[in-house]
Amino acid sequence: MIEGIGVDLVSIEKLKKILCRRGGRFFKRVFSQEEFIIIGEIKNKNEERAIRKTAGFFAAKEAFLKAVGGGLFTMPFNKISVLNDKNGKPYIKIDENLRDLIYKKFKKKLDAVNLSITHEDGFACAFVIIEML
Repeated sequence: MIEGIGVDLVSIEKLKKILCRRGGRFFKRVFSQEEFIIIGEIKNKNEERAIRKTAGFFAAKEAFLKAVGGGLFTMPFNKISVLNDKNGKPYIKIDENLRDLIYKKFKKKLDAVNLSITHEDGFACAFVIIEML
């Protein structure tokens, strides 16, 4: 059953400025180790693409939090990983402690997290639908 929907829009340029100012501190607070590696590999090939990917990851995390009824940084961002399957489809992987926190909040078990991310005209947008049992 659908329990939550979240959407978020991130200005890629605005995120780029934040990264220039806060860099490492921002990454440690917001991104998981898996995401850090992925973004680093992309950055080695194409810095602009890495910034777009970073903005998409950030938008997905915010959309996820909105879908579960939380605000910005009500749950640790770095415990939410945005990854891609072998076909390139994005998905959200959640730390077990965070999964337990969500269970306590809703009294229901998280069944599925559906994610879509797009980039266009200097923005990254993510849409999340949460299903619970």
